[in-house]
Amino acid sequence: MKNFIITAFIIFLSIISIFSGVATVNLSDIFVQGTNSNNIIFLSRIPRTISIITAGFGMSICGLIMQQLTMNKFVSPTTAGTADSSKLGILIALLFFPRESIIFKMLIASIFAMGGTFLFLGIVRKIKIKDNALVPLIGMMISGILSSITMFFAYKGDLIQSINSWLFGDFSGVLKGNYELLYITIPLVLIAFFYSKQFTISGMGEEFAVNLGINYKTIVNIGLIL
Repeated sequence: MKNFIITAFIIFLSIISIFSGVATVNLSDIFVQGTNSNNIIFLSRIPRTISIITAGFGMSICGLIMQQLTMNKFVSPTTAGTADSSKLGILIALLFFPRESIIFKMLIASIFAMGGTFLFLGIVRKIKIKDNALVPLIGMMISGILSSITMFFAYKGDLIQSINSWLFGDFSGVLKGNYELLYITIPLVLIAFFYSKQFTISGMGEEFAVNLGINYKTIVNIGLIL
């Protein structure tokens, strides 16, 4: 019942989002091809709403997987070096591949994000005392180092504004034709649901997972890549 209420509430808010904005929409013209109201709804507001929902559930699943794998409720992509690693990847893409497509640049950012996350987990595994506050602090230290390196070279290359434009969560400019890449989130989330039980078991520790027949390292790697 609770899930049904939450789902209904999200749908209700989504409908409000579609019909909310500076421009006035005439309900009688929404389904008339070529009218201003039709263009506003189908070229701007529906893509904007889909983008917000897709990004939202994708990011929430990311945070949950990170917390399960590290056995720490304070860990997330922003406190594990993932976000700042991707920022470094964006810098590399802008410096060396400025004319490449957005997909190619995002691929580089994703590779760097995974590399930073693996670095974080590798350091955490070496620490014998895994205090709840210590683990995210390590991630924040890694993030600080990566962020300072990124901003130094971005300043040298006059790319600070370009990098920041990639990192702002702004959906106001979303239009049909430049949001469809977010659809890749949907199959990744479905795969995450498929492995949800394995992630939960792995979150109880390596020895516990191995005793239950789980290939711990493989499941952790799958979780990080997702």
